[in-house]
Amino acid sequence: MRRLLESSTDFLVESGFLYLPLLFDPAMDREIQTAPDSEKGSLSQIDGQYFVKTLSLPSLVANLRKINKNVYDRVRSTVAQKIPTKLDGGSAPFGWKLVTIIFQVMPYFIKKNRGLERKKFDKQEILKLIAEKVDIPPTRHEGSNTFFDVGPLKESLQELQRLDSILVLPEDGKISAAELSNWLEKALESQIIAEERTRLREEVQKREQLVDAVKEYLPILLYVGEKGSLEINGFGFTRIGMGDDYLIYKRSGEYVLKDYYGRSYLFPDCRVAVPTFNPFRPVVIEKYKHPFLYAHDSGQEICLTGFNPPQEFSAKAVIQALEEGFSALLYGYDARRRRGYHSLDDPRQYVKTVEFKDYRI
Repeated sequence: MRRLLESSTDFLVESGFLYLPLLFDPAMDREIQTAPDSEKGSLSQIDGQYFVKTLSLPSLVANLRKINKNVYDRVRSTVAQKIPTKLDGGSAPFGWKLVTIIFQVMPYFIKKNRGLERKKFDKQEILKLIAEKVDIPPTRHEGSNTFFDVGPLKESLQELQRLDSILVLPEDGKISAAELSNWLEKALESQIIAEERTRLREEVQKREQLVDAVKEYLPILLYVGEKGSLEINGFGFTRIGMGDDYLIYKRSGEYVLKDYYGRSYLFPDCRVAVPTFNPFRPVVIEKYKHPFLYAHDSGQEICLTGFNPPQEFSAKAVIQALEEGFSALLYGYDARRRRGYHSLDDPRQYVKTVEFKDYRI
């Protein structure tokens, strides 16, 4: 499609569909002439030339990002220049990933005990817990952050409202490659404007709802966002870089594994962690050794069998990956099958491996 748009080819437009020209070929011409009318529905003839029906023009515009990402990025940049503030809105050090960690992942691992039930904290309760556990300087309660200031986003939305987002199809008939290319760019611009309006409306609504839900504890959120790290009751996270990505972890505490002969090994506490970006595979932060870790080193991925890591960030993805990592370290080792990279038993002299004698109790 990209090469066609850069050529001198003429196309045909009929009822919102794009028709591509059929090159003249005597055999094809005979086939067309002898074909029954019921099989000619996808063909159209003008000025003695045949054209074949392909994509609908709205569908072509909707998929142009996949067909030619360079054109999409250029047009989106053009739209961004027409409004006073950035389309993406908000800024570090606070973002939706941190909101997800605090209000969805943390309550899963830190639950309140009431009788025989363990219930999750709601938004205000989790922030109240953070306030009780973390010493927040008084001056921090007067802070602010662009994430909760929806004014710039509303300004962008007002500017987008002034821009034309109506998709007008070209008139039926022949259209040159240059004319089609120009129409596609204008149509793509209209589509991006409409998409950004919807996205910004939803973003403003989500942020305003969040502020309303935690208004009393907003300074706590601001402090956590600025600090970029937090740990409560063995669950924690720490920011990676300057953006909205984190390493989320849960401490294992000390635990015991047994070898083939029934001897016990006391493993020290470690932090099983998952990043907020691909690959969502659990790792051990500290320098650590375990039958399911390849070496005695830091930042190692845990050996997992049959685990298909999620492809996109979500609370469910993080929780699943952390649970898989924990389960493998604490309960996955089978002394009889000796699954993993290493065995707790004394290794044979000619096998170079990680030893666990110092953990034996």
